[in-house]
Amino acid sequence: MKKLSLICLSGTLALTAACAVIWAADWPTQSGNPQRDGWAKTEKAFTKANASKIEFLYKYKTDNQAHGLDSLTSPVILERIIGYLGFKELLVMGGSGDNVWSVDADLGRIMWKNHFEYKADKPQQTTSTVVCAGGLSAFVAMPGSSTAGGGRGPGPGRAGAAGRGPGGAGAGRGPGAPGAPGGGRAMAPAGPPMAPPAPPLFGAGNFGRGANFAAIASDGSLHALNSANGVDRVPGIKFLPPNAKVSAININEGVVYAATQDNCGGNPNGIYAIDLATVTGPATDTKVSTLELNGGGTAGNAGVSVGTDGTVYAQIPNGKGEVAGDYNDTVISLSKDLKVKDYFTPSSAPVPVTKGVPTPGVTPVVFSWKGSDVIVSAGRDGKVYLLDSKSLGGADHHTPLFATESVVAAESKFDGSGFQGAFASWEDADNGNTRWVYGSFWGPKGGVIAFKVEDRGGKPALVKAWSSRDLQSPAPVATANGLVFALSSGESSRYAKEDGKLLSVAEKEKAAGKAVLYVLDGETGKELYNSGTLATTFSHGSGVSVANRRIYFTTHDNTVYSLGFLAEQPQLTGK
Repeated sequence: MKKLSLICLSGTLALTAACAVIWAADWPTQSGNPQRDGWAKTEKAFTKANASKIEFLYKYKTDNQAHGLDSLTSPVILERIIGYLGFKELLVMGGSGDNVWSVDADLGRIMWKNHFEYKADKPQQTTSTVVCAGGLSAFVAMPGSSTAGGGRGPGPGRAGAAGRGPGGAGAGRGPGAPGAPGGGRAMAPAGPPMAPPAPPLFGAGNFGRGANFAAIASDGSLHALNSANGVDRVPGIKFLPPNAKVSAININEGVVYAATQDNCGGNPNGIYAIDLATVTGPATDTKVSTLELNGGGTAGNAGVSVGTDGTVYAQIPNGKGEVAGDYNDTVISLSKDLKVKDYFTPSSAPVPVTKGVPTPGVTPVVFSWKGSDVIVSAGRDGKVYLLDSKSLGGADHHTPLFATESVVAAESKFDGSGFQGAFASWEDADNGNTRWVYGSFWGPKGGVIAFKVEDRGGKPALVKAWSSRDLQSPAPVATANGLVFALSSGESSRYAKEDGKLLSVAEKEKAAGKAVLYVLDGETGKELYNSGTLATTFSHGSGVSVANRRIYFTTHDNTVYSLGFLAEQPQLTGK
């Protein structure tokens, strides 16, 4: 979320002030915002001219214990809180050991840690597989957007001024009031100042006061963590079944969404929503909306996307629903209480699914085109689709706005080929508002593929612009100022042997390389920077976070890395 900071210097003899304006931003959720577009819209520090000069700033290693392949989630970034030590920028990460950490983004030092005790009737999962690791799996999130056009401002969670409400100091002081100058009666003593109203659990924050962080523990409870100290604002809220595998949390207008995958903990997969828009204290009577998917769960690692009008989108590789029938890379649109509104199913033949083996898949991205939302999705046949939010698949539910030819290889003998993670998108205001879309694909040869969106007879179409150099199982990309930040995770794309037998955790770890961050020219795909041998192990289920002149990613050894320009970090260099 973009924020405005004011630094004012007041004169001693005059009531005037000169104010400097500083723009700053949050990265509040996986892929930056509810639309999952991965765009750090206001980040201008990194350019094509200086990208080659990006440097390692610091790393922080937590005491989290990895569960299977899971360790640390990608950081979310809160640009400013006010504490007893002054202004602080925070990194906040979930850990598979049911932990959440906050790290001082300027210094790479721990600010606080919260550990969740398992409190469910069902026993806690203690063994890990490559599919179901156990422990905390969902990305931490908070309200907001990396593409917001202004500060947090008025809205849910904004505290009013003390004493300005009814009965507060100043009540009854209008012109000519009795007891005031010119009145005929003494004024009654002012009452005590009114306390600011309690903010909703997941309302927006304000200048210097961050919104609460949302985290889902392995027992399925939803936690609202105070941004200043990590303490639970209320007791954990019953939300998901215990030991479920949660891909990511999304928050929009006070509604918290989560999606599960791979039937972990013996739980059926589904999408979950809980409306906390007006909840300010312990949530004892809240209702959880649920949509069972009767299959392997949602595609990708970003859960669901939310459109600009609040419509929820998810892609379902396989399963069955009452409205859409048999799912086959089906995209569904939902109301905020998870009622199915519309759907699109590709007309291609269903791709076989092996129970218990993850299938390639990608979370859709939503972008605006001529005043309407457009959704980008992909099939396991390697095609990319553009869908109209007003009618996802036309009258027959099989007709998209546009479909590419097959642009990436389909999976063969469980090699993991296909689109993975989440799409990304941004709009180039300096070059005719050109819209760009990027997809990460895996396989024996993985990489990033880029598309331009063109107008064809008033409808959008995708035109392939470039494919990157080979990247090993790249995470969802982030974009800023015409650059693409791509993390080659180092993870093997294969989860099963050619006969369909799952690999062990040890086999997956042995097949992995090391994570490398690449910065690419968003127009051409040209490599401008890579982090080389900086990371010592791979990254799993993660991504890249970009905000306030720094870049972050996490690795399997429970370490977060920060990169930027050392010359701009005197707190690290002492210069």
